[in-house]
Amino acid sequence: MRAWLLGLLTGFMLLGCATPSRPAKALGAEQVSPTEWQGRISVQVQGEAPSSMSASFLLRGDAKNGELDLYSPLGTTLGALQWTPQFVQLNDGSKRQYFSSLAELTEKTTGAALPIDAIFAWLQGRDVSTTGWTADLSAISQGSLSARRTAPSPEVTLRIKLDQ
Repeated sequence: MRAWLLGLLTGFMLLGCATPSRPAKALGAEQVSPTEWQGRISVQVQGEAPSSMSASFLLRGDAKNGELDLYSPLGTTLGALQWTPQFVQLNDGSKRQYFSSLAELTEKTTGAALPIDAIFAWLQGRDVSTTGWTADLSAISQGSLSARRTAPSPEVTLRIKLDQ
């Protein structure tokens, strides 16, 4: 009985590590840089009430018009974020919430206001600076980037690993 229970638990743990891959669009010759990325994202917020968030993601568009879908390890949609110059919204499957800015939206979903303009640049391998954030793009050719916000408090660590 004990071995059966251990086997079942191990199976569930392995299932939780399996993330279904989503097809990425092929780049055409006319495209200079991708407008779609997928992989894993994690955000860790330090401070009095530390928090962390980790999910698979599919990011499309740019900093002005875009969509970010977040998925659990089992492939369930955790949230669909969408932004245009006219609106910023989160659809969590049961309701839509509207926000006044991307910073407010990303703080609600990840625990920290993320620099979306800079993230799009970093994903394209461009080392742009943004107030309070330092990015490490040394492994971007292998699909990894990390960034750290030291100001304002609390400290935030962002890690992205792209599917290749």
